[in-house]
Amino acid sequence: MSIPGSAVALLLASTAAAPTPTVDYLVVAGGGGGGSEQSGGGGAGGFRTANGFSVTAGTTYTVTIGAGGAGGASSGDGSKGNNSIFSSISSEGGGFGAGLSGIGNGGSGGSGGGAGLLVQTTTGGAGNTPAQSPSQGNAGGNGNGYAAGSPYWGGGGGGATNSGGDGPSNSSGGTGTASSITGS
Repeated sequence: MSIPGSAVALLLASTAAAPTPTVDYLVVAGGGGGGSEQSGGGGAGGFRTANGFSVTAGTTYTVTIGAGGAGGASSGDGSKGNNSIFSSISSEGGGFGAGLSGIGNGGSGGSGGGAGLLVQTTTGGAGNTPAQSPSQGNAGGNGNGYAAGSPYWGGGGGGATNSGGDGPSNSSGGTGTASSITGS
């Protein structure tokens, strides 16, 4: 049975524009590994989140979850964390923490790794590297060096909210942040 005008009604319904689907995302990379012996802490993995990210219905999106970096061994540096990726959003792995016998300066990353302890003052790794807006992390703390006198401490790894503390007065890691996105 045919109803006059039904094809036109069907055609009009099929040409109406559907709203663009959006998602909220939270992409956190793997943290950097801390150095070994009087060393710097590993930096937190890059933290990126937003609401209303446009996606295409029916498209499969690959999600990569970055692992944390290994801690340093035998006074060595830790390893940089691995990146996490969703669509075009990439969070950088956390910078490595410098070890007692390593290069001294912390590694750059989503958040920078803390500096290790050497004769001279050492520098924490840069955070938000590569640069993102809003920032995905903060710098690692500096090491005080033997020349500064006891106690001897490396710097804390950077966090999502603030930088790692400098040795020796406050070599704690930078503060993390909370997210309303939950899941498993």
